[in-house]
Amino acid sequence: MITKNFKTAIIHVVTGLALYSCNANKTSISNNQQTSPAGNHTSQDSLDWPGSYSGVLPCANCEGIETELTLASNMTYVLTTRYLGRNDSKADTIKGKFSWQGNKLKLEGIKENERSSMYKAEENQVRQLDMQGKEITGDLAKRYVLAKNGNKEIEDKSWRLIELNGKPVTGTPERNYLIFHSKENRIEAKANCNMMRFRYTIKNRTQLKIEQGAIMTRMACIDNQEQEFLETIVRADNITTDGVNLSLNKGRMAPLARFELVK
Repeated sequence: MITKNFKTAIIHVVTGLALYSCNANKTSISNNQQTSPAGNHTSQDSLDWPGSYSGVLPCANCEGIETELTLASNMTYVLTTRYLGRNDSKADTIKGKFSWQGNKLKLEGIKENERSSMYKAEENQVRQLDMQGKEITGDLAKRYVLAKNGNKEIEDKSWRLIELNGKPVTGTPERNYLIFHSKENRIEAKANCNMMRFRYTIKNRTQLKIEQGAIMTRMACIDNQEQEFLETIVRADNITTDGVNLSLNKGRMAPLARFELVK
């Protein structure tokens, strides 16, 4: 016969085992939280890093090294460099794969001691590191930065044409506009007639490069405004904006065309 005291002892043992199991689970969860803290993100998963980065890096025996580094989401890169101020300077292109080392990128296929293969990923820019993968400091530090191509302040927005070669332009935003499509690097534009498309690149937020050869629809236009607009876009080499107004410029001359943001 099982006595009352024996039953009581069994209850105490079962209760103790349950408490031990619960505390062990809590300890395990606590340890897991300590080893994998929330919010511990790297540049690879916290930054919008795919894209092209451009700049002019310092050079010991030339005016500078014009550099463009393109990083693809499939972990491949294209590095193009050109030494400025040399008569025989030609663009040199290297392609390959890269790997992440924390917040740093290592380009594979770079010859040892030829140039640095290490870059640090930062917000909207990458920073070239020295041969040992350390950040360059001092007065020249800012010159080792490559800025991401494009300008979010103007891209993927509709801008209404309001002035062309100093003359006011009237009309609706649907028939007189300019849009920079960032994903395709394509300009879509219209000046009261045909739709025009151009390939473009924006470097250092303001430098604009337009590829020759516009793609256009073929409607007959009643005036020469479209032709003026087309020539203006091709001539422009820089952009200025305050977030509400936009102008296409050639050098430091008066703006070729002015626009206002369509809200």
